[in-house]
Amino acid sequence: MTDDVHARPVAREPVAGARALWSALDAAATPASMLATLVALVRALSASDYGILVIALAASGLSMAINPAIAATTTKFVSEVSAQRHPGNRTAAQVVTVSLIAVALIDLVLLLGTVAFNERLSQWVFGAAIVSTQQVGHLLMLAMLAVGVQQIDAVLGAAIKGLEHFKRQALIELSSRATLTAVVIYVAWYTRSLEMILFAQCTVYLASTLVRAVSLRQLLPDKRLFKLSCRTEVLRLIRYGGWMWLTALAGVAYTSADRVIIGRSLGAVAAGQYNIYVQVTQLIHFVPSSLFAFVFPALSRLATEGGIRRGDVTKTYRTCLALISSTALVIAVTVLVAWPHLLRIFAGSGFDGGQIGTLRLLTLNFLLLACVVAPYYLVLALGHAWVVSVISTVSMGAALALMIVLIPRYGMEGAALARLAYGVGALTLFRAAHRMLKQT
Repeated sequence: MTDDVHARPVAREPVAGARALWSALDAAATPASMLATLVALVRALSASDYGILVIALAASGLSMAINPAIAATTTKFVSEVSAQRHPGNRTAAQVVTVSLIAVALIDLVLLLGTVAFNERLSQWVFGAAIVSTQQVGHLLMLAMLAVGVQQIDAVLGAAIKGLEHFKRQALIELSSRATLTAVVIYVAWYTRSLEMILFAQCTVYLASTLVRAVSLRQLLPDKRLFKLSCRTEVLRLIRYGGWMWLTALAGVAYTSADRVIIGRSLGAVAAGQYNIYVQVTQLIHFVPSSLFAFVFPALSRLATEGGIRRGDVTKTYRTCLALISSTALVIAVTVLVAWPHLLRIFAGSGFDGGQIGTLRLLTLNFLLLACVVAPYYLVLALGHAWVVSVISTVSMGAALALMIVLIPRYGMEGAALARLAYGVGALTLFRAAHRMLKQT
């Protein structure tokens, strides 16, 4: 009886157009929430307090190196299991259990490390000038806790995507982000307290995690969220995820280090200003990559189904490449043309909008990163995580090295120029994807 249950593939949403629509709504939830929160925070907080909040979240965000890796691994393996009519002893619940245990353990270690070495970490992250005037150590701990809960929530969402239930995932994400935005704005406006803002984030993320866990459990064939895996399956997940973790570690350092270095070199106000530039321009990459996130599990499923679907893999990849690149280009042009209006809407009049060089470099970088989303998804779906890892890690390592050199000399424009090294290096994924398509 149990084998029959496991043998039934998980039902998926059948229409590609519906998947794209719900994936688009899922994609819109996060940037819309971030930008609405940005509008409120820069008006509710002083420039210095906003900069301190940015630095704290950027530093704690370094711990999110594990999240993209485990989330991508979860999506791929859940998708593979759900596509197999006779998966044997492998179940989606086993994949989810291994992923959640990995995230929880790493989060716990990082949180305990933050508590144990709080004073030293605060000095390193914020710099002596900020630490000498404000108590910021507890902010770092709260930010780390918020990020940790968010990572567990993200793994559950990745599993729902792996089952290709994009409608359910989108509805939960929209509700979660709307609640987070409303709560954070309310708390920021009426308390003006960084501690209360971070505490509010922790609370909403925890509620979202519980809702998503219940929803995922209902989707699984045997209604079980947790199930232990055999050693072989755990090692298989770790082998694939290990390469992804290396990529994610470099990626999170790449996305967070510039704000920390700017904060230490130029002060909290400059870190806040730079964060606004990044928040707006990253939409060029974030929106199309999230909009077409349904392509990754779809490609994984097609690759698993074997030779009869090889033509579908190539067709799906090329269509995805064209749509993502054109979408990113439209957003990039819009950002450049409407920049003065966007800055006035999201940041008000209290922030410097004259860093045109920074704007152009960030726009170009995120445009390049958006164009490599399709080959990135394809290479991962075909099981070559090590290729993505090597290319991404080397490129982001070069960017990190340039940040250390260029930011003290050229400020925000130096940070944007350093980021461009990753965008250029990531173009190598096109060659890898083309070679793999020939081999399929």
